[in-house]
Amino acid sequence: MSYEFYKIMHLLGLICLFFGFGGLLVAAYSGVTLKSNARVMSFATHGLGLLLLLVGGFGMLAKMGLMAQMPGWVYGKLAIWVLMGAGISVVKRKGYIGWPVAILLLGLGTTAAILAITKPF
Repeated sequence: MSYEFYKIMHLLGLICLFFGFGGLLVAAYSGVTLKSNARVMSFATHGLGLLLLLVGGFGMLAKMGLMAQMPGWVYGKLAIWVLMGAGISVVKRKGYIGWPVAILLLGLGTTAAILAITKPF
């Protein structure tokens, strides 16, 4: 598969990840208890997003020939991926505080984008 295929997969994963965050965060912030199927949809899109991000990211690394000697920015992105995976728990438990949680998640996403675009180390 091509580099572009993996890049689209990676971006689709990002969309799914934040779609899952958004569903739970808006509900928690507004004080609404989600029905089971809506909650499952949010968690499932979050999990699917994480999977697509990981597969797409490693696919792009393979196409760039960086799998043997991964640069430091890749480890930074993997750390952010782990934090984003745990982020759904923060949203579920502390989503009622709203903006601070949203800013934290957006900050992590922005940091991941900066690492991917600038490849500083």
